[in-house]
Amino acid sequence: MRKGFLPVLASALVAGAVALSGCTVVPIGQEAKYTGEVTFDAKSQSKSLWKKVENQVTPKAVDIGQLLTAGDTSGLTKDMTINKYNGKNLTTSKYAAGNSVVYAVKGTGTVTEINAKVANKSASSKGTMTVQVDGYAGSKKVVINVGPVITDTSLRDYLDISLNDYKDTTQWSQVSQAINDYSQKNVIDKADIASLKGKKISFVGAFTAQTGMTSVSITPVEIKAE
Repeated sequence: MRKGFLPVLASALVAGAVALSGCTVVPIGQEAKYTGEVTFDAKSQSKSLWKKVENQVTPKAVDIGQLLTAGDTSGLTKDMTINKYNGKNLTTSKYAAGNSVVYAVKGTGTVTEINAKVANKSASSKGTMTVQVDGYAGSKKVVINVGPVITDTSLRDYLDISLNDYKDTTQWSQVSQAINDYSQKNVIDKADIASLKGKKISFVGAFTAQTGMTSVSITPVEIKAE
């Protein structure tokens, strides 16, 4: 062993000990106690978020038959329709190729098809229920999302909240999922979807209209068999 090695090693150990003496070992899961940053949990906010849905979506819901009829004439993403039917334009740039507009809607109709695992185990997890809407004779297909997987963000997007209210897009996505999960558990699952084919229902919900769309996909706030 070289003569100079031991003193160098000792110095390194002393320096390391000094450096470590100024550090705090933080147990896993307790980071917030030391950093002040609380882990975001959208699920814990689901009830308050749903209250917003009830207070903002339901009161502004317009008759879907009237809306779609007007949309067939003037377009669902045109200012005339947006202003008349309480639409919320999600497109911020006037140079965008197409618009996205979210509407709160209500209506009645007859369930003509159920394409969901509750009725058919081989169906897609993104289940839907097709409705022939009363008062609408146009060509657009109307479906209600019934899960168990719902990726639509319409309920979240209609609220008076935005991405700027959250840290990042991950939290923003979690907000939508928390709202959709609440809808699944407290609206969809309680409606006994598998039994509704051929029956008249009433519903409240929201959907996002896009330029040139041929179908409407509603995430529900309320579903009731009549």
